[in-house]
Amino acid sequence: MKKQIASALAATMLLAALPFTASANGVKVSVKGKDVVFPDAQPYKNGGVLMLPLRPASGPLGLKIAFDKASGTVRLSGDDTSVVFRLGSSTATVNGKQRSFGQASLAKHNRIYVPLSFFRDVLGYPTSLDANKLEVSIGNAALTPEELAERVVDLLESGRYQELYGYFDDELKKAVPESELGPVWEQIHKQAGDYTGIENVSAEQSQGNTLITAILNFELKNVQLTLAVNDRQQLTGLYAQFVTTGDDAKAPASVVEEETVIGEGTDYPLGATLTLPKNAKGPVPAVVLVHGSGPHDRDETVAGYKTFRDIAWGLGEQGVAVLRYDKRTYAHANKWTPEQAAKITVKEETVDDAIAAAKLLKEDPRIDPTRVYLIGHSLGGILAPRIDAEGGDFAGLILLAGSPRSLADILYDQNNAFVAAMDDKDPKKEQTKQWIESEYAKAKRLQDMSMQEALTTTVFGLPAYYLKEMDSKLPASYADRLSKPVLVLQGEDDFQVYPDKDYVLWRELLGGKPNVTFKLYPGLNHFFVDYEGEGENTPDEYNVPGNVSQEVINDIAGWVLKQ
Repeated sequence: MKKQIASALAATMLLAALPFTASANGVKVSVKGKDVVFPDAQPYKNGGVLMLPLRPASGPLGLKIAFDKASGTVRLSGDDTSVVFRLGSSTATVNGKQRSFGQASLAKHNRIYVPLSFFRDVLGYPTSLDANKLEVSIGNAALTPEELAERVVDLLESGRYQELYGYFDDELKKAVPESELGPVWEQIHKQAGDYTGIENVSAEQSQGNTLITAILNFELKNVQLTLAVNDRQQLTGLYAQFVTTGDDAKAPASVVEEETVIGEGTDYPLGATLTLPKNAKGPVPAVVLVHGSGPHDRDETVAGYKTFRDIAWGLGEQGVAVLRYDKRTYAHANKWTPEQAAKITVKEETVDDAIAAAKLLKEDPRIDPTRVYLIGHSLGGILAPRIDAEGGDFAGLILLAGSPRSLADILYDQNNAFVAAMDDKDPKKEQTKQWIESEYAKAKRLQDMSMQEALTTTVFGLPAYYLKEMDSKLPASYADRLSKPVLVLQGEDDFQVYPDKDYVLWRELLGGKPNVTFKLYPGLNHFFVDYEGEGENTPDEYNVPGNVSQEVINDIAGWVLKQ
């Protein structure tokens, strides 16, 4: 690692020392696959930023330039593009919309210069700068799906996140801050091990985008990388998930499992598994399992855990039927355009499907329709009272590591815990602290945001619209109306949802009700797994395969059966 850093520094120093010229020993610039000839004024570095003469660099893009010397106004025009900016400014108006491009434009040797980022952030063309070869490309010939997948992975692997960010379109930049790319990729490495290569790449057309799916091979598990690409080779979507692989575990002999579909005939059918006691006599009680945040398969697979599979098998053995299903954002991740994704709320993501699952169970003659319960884990625990009130109409609710607080408050605590664990000498620590506070400041004014602002703003990497809608229906607003049985369970070693905050708040809200039961489990984490060893109380512990505590399963089964 030190050697790589030293090499990178050496390359940077070399660039700083050498002038950028169009000669054989200087930088080579290509635009749309054609090498650019600079007849007089040459590219150069200004404070570490590559500056390019605008006219020769923009000519191959089919843009005409007009310059009003009196006002210092520059105008570029093309078939569907109108750009206006002033010399000395780092913002431009593009088809009526303001865009920033970093380093300010300037005049040098009677030529207008703009930074390389101008072509990316203003004109919307992918750009790249190879510091070793001194090569610059702007909007070059379209890469094949294989080449683009390789390019994205190479930029992630080499830590060139800023360059990758240059491929993002405006909407994706709003949804995914550049600062999050590194931590997410590092977390994938922690769970999957070293990257070894791309297994295969496929592509299909969907709503004007090309959807590229690449299976990435890692030491411990594979990752599916999905890229949505527009006709300018900009990324409009970037999504990674672990590939669920089978294991040797088999369902207990005392249960039977059937494949079914939730929402069959709708736009979002969801594959599901119904676990039934094998020798049940008469209609049996049943539960619907509702996932935590993020895309999840029906087993709620996270690293070495399959939480929902464990619960389904454990309850099935004790006479309780269980319905688990693939989450909509897992099963249909590629269906939404960025504009559609920005308008998704927990209603579409979670609530509607949980209600449909309850309906499916109640219509099954083997299930007692008056004894259908909801088990919500994490985000599912937050949403359980809302799901029940908006149509689930369950016999009772079981909240596993849920919270009555807003998701933004929980994310604020989680991010602060992350930065507290950083080395004080890490220069990113203070920067991260400032980012956390700025994001939380946005969270505090969610309800005052207009619809338009909420649709174009992110908070802790999530669409503000998503959080704003969720905050309008927090669990506390349903607390007084909860008269049906409720079971609240929490692990003392949970470092994602906090026993000393979230569990305490549940007790304050619901503790006086005779219909509510509470239990706190020593030694259990967010997934109700008992773990001791290396990486304890960090996400690393999730990489060690573990199972939901049998005590928890017994408590849930006993509670359901006695209702």
